Amino acid sequence: MSQDEYFMSICLDLAQKAAGQTAPNPLVGAVIVADGEIVGRGHHERAGLPHAEPNALVAAAERAKGATLYVNLEPCSHYGRTPPCADAVIAAGIKRVVVGVQDSNVKVNGGGIARLREAGIDVTVGVLADQCRYLNRGFFRVMECGLPWVELKMACTLDGRIADQSGRSRYITAAAALERVQKLRRECDAIMVGAATARLDDPSLTVRDGLPISRQPRRVVVDPHLTLDEKAKIFDGQSDTFIFSLPSATGIKPDKAEFMPLKIREDGGYDLKDCLATLAAKGVRRLLVEGGGVLAGALLDANLVDQIYWFMAPKMLVSSGSRPVLASDKGRSLDDIVELEEVRYEQVLPDLLVTGYCKGRKQFLEQPLLKS
Repeated sequence: MSQDEYFMSICLDLAQKAAGQTAPNPLVGAVIVADGEIVGRGHHERAGLPHAEPNALVAAAERAKGATLYVNLEPCSHYGRTPPCADAVIAAGIKRVVVGVQDSNVKVNGGGIARLREAGIDVTVGVLADQCRYLNRGFFRVMECGLPWVELKMACTLDGRIADQSGRSRYITAAAALERVQKLRRECDAIMVGAATARLDDPSLTVRDGLPISRQPRRVVVDPHLTLDEKAKIFDGQSDTFIFSLPSATGIKPDKAEFMPLKIREDGGYDLKDCLATLAAKGVRRLLVEGGGVLAGALLDANLVDQIYWFMAPKMLVSSGSRPVLASDKGRSLDDIVELEEVRYEQVLPDLLVTGYCKGRKQFLEQPLLKS
């Protein structure tokens, strides 16, 4: 590992501290190095608060002059809730800037790098680029595709069942798997479930890992016919709740939720892509989908899933009346099978976790980046 890569890895660790808390902004960490020593560190904690670069500059104080700044994302060059970071870097007298990846936000998109170079600062771009892009995969997905990065989490028995014939599903997997899910929840901006899961499980869809959290993920339910009880846990006010329902639905609409129209595609199916675009406009960058089988199947059918976390418990229901992990009316052949890339297997004892990208998504993360 080179010196630039070493300090960039520290930026990534700093940025990760705020996972799930910065949306719609990206995760950013910065370090300032003088004579091989870190003299300032900083990360972006939450939208509206100072960015990583100013935080690191404050920590470095006078030692920033003539030093090198490392940051995993290009410094911004526009006025938003805070002033441009590029201007602060120039004013501090930084001599060299090492950037992980260029910001694809149209308001930046190379503008920060250009401004630094115009000021005579030596700029290197592309250090640990793949890792930097992966860290902010939700941000880049929205900036470049208009949709959040969708992570599908499912838990099933060895015979592919998620609930018994009465609909009871708690808990198929063991404590270690449940703890892992809490980590996934902490890092996402919103959690989505289908109406059946919301009715049968009455989930709170919150982070409950015992650690402090400044903002809970938003809760999203696809409930076409407004079938949820107003006393459901998702209406408890712990976080924003979004309900996608048909305009013709006449069910209860609790005040503690925001109701959004669920559109119908020309083929008669629900337009889940439009739902995702709406969530992106609401600031959601990483969306965790926790089922059930109908919603998961519909998202896979529409090629809207980017990454999969598939937990399998060493159990079998062996019941034709139990609920399958996926439900779809689409008749697939082996020629149209859903394939995963970069598949990994991990023992989360006593369960097994299979992770991977849906085909083509790894290429999105590795697309050519500006390097110089």
